[in-house]
Amino acid sequence: MNIVSLISTFYFPFSNFMPKPFCLECSPTHQLDHRSVWFASISSDYMERFSKFVLPASINSLLERIITTSLLQSFLFLGLLKKTEIQKETHIHQRSRVVFDEAVKRGLEMKVLSIFGHTTNFFVLKTKDGKTILFEGLPGIDPTTIRTTMDDKEEARFILHELGVPTPEGNSFTRLSDGLAFAEQIGFPLVVKPRFGSLSAHTTVNIQTKEELARAISVAQEISYSYIVERFIPGSLYRATTVGDKVIAVGRRDPPFIVGDGVSTITELIAKCEADQVGLMVTLGYKPEEIPSLPRHHIKADPNSVLPALEKIAVTWKINLSYGATVNDVTADVHPDNIALFEMIAKRLQFPCVGIDFLAPDISVSWKDQPCAVIELNSLPSIDLHHAPIVKGNEQNVAGAILDYALWNL
Repeated sequence: MNIVSLISTFYFPFSNFMPKPFCLECSPTHQLDHRSVWFASISSDYMERFSKFVLPASINSLLERIITTSLLQSFLFLGLLKKTEIQKETHIHQRSRVVFDEAVKRGLEMKVLSIFGHTTNFFVLKTKDGKTILFEGLPGIDPTTIRTTMDDKEEARFILHELGVPTPEGNSFTRLSDGLAFAEQIGFPLVVKPRFGSLSAHTTVNIQTKEELARAISVAQEISYSYIVERFIPGSLYRATTVGDKVIAVGRRDPPFIVGDGVSTITELIAKCEADQVGLMVTLGYKPEEIPSLPRHHIKADPNSVLPALEKIAVTWKINLSYGATVNDVTADVHPDNIALFEMIAKRLQFPCVGIDFLAPDISVSWKDQPCAVIELNSLPSIDLHHAPIVKGNEQNVAGAILDYALWNL
């Protein structure tokens, strides 16, 4: 948590109620206010440069901590931030919802902080002995004391290189010409993504031409002053979630597919896929009118043609739940070398909970024996991916593990 993200946290609840055009590049159910996100990214970028060249890192961290704590305490003292009961209809992220459900099972009291009637991402957990834990998103993440740079994709690259972890060849840029020149240097196919961002928002993969690259850079810079160009690596996308320095769960995240049965048309198969998508999203608390239709522009075949039996077509490359993506638990299948790799990263980061995005053909094969890469680190991972009703297969109680961690480290 820094000053910019603190201000953004208070602003975003209101931005969700402001009229804005639907953006196909954002997550369908998490439409971003482009101007505010872009401002936050450029502010973070310049604050980073200022702290590196003007202030020692220790002093900069101390100043951020003092200002952040003062702002939060002032909002609480003035009554602008209020503790609010969490009900079924309360608007909070599903990752915090699974923690709330676990807290209720344990007889713990958990409330969300609201400002002018709108929920924030700040919560208060009261233990059985009367102690209070303030956290952001997940227990253990104290917004007044904890700092991390792992969500900055370029900083994450430096951390991973330092550890000798495989990462895609890439770099960050602010000018179009520099990104185009870098592409000529390393060749296609490529990926372009905002340096700051999540949920694959404004990310483009498998870029094959200079024209596609220029458009992808423009899309990324709609929400981030800096953007990343890196080599595209094929393979399955896995999410490893650590608590403390231990791997708790690993899930394979798959884009929505339709599979032919030799009878149904492509349109009919997509309709079945959409029915599954809507069923899950409604279970997660979304209203049917908030759930987007699956995109169809990626499918080149005639929509009225019958898809041959067992033939498989990806509806979209975006691995997003609101677009029908699925998560399959593979925790028991992970090769010991891969567990060791993820836990080495967690030990280096020393953070309560980390989401590690890993690309590889097969999680049961050692990272040393296949082309693979860690592509992102997440300090506030969606642990709900490992919980019902999202995950398919075994459910892993990450919420319980993070609660244990927070209570143990009181």
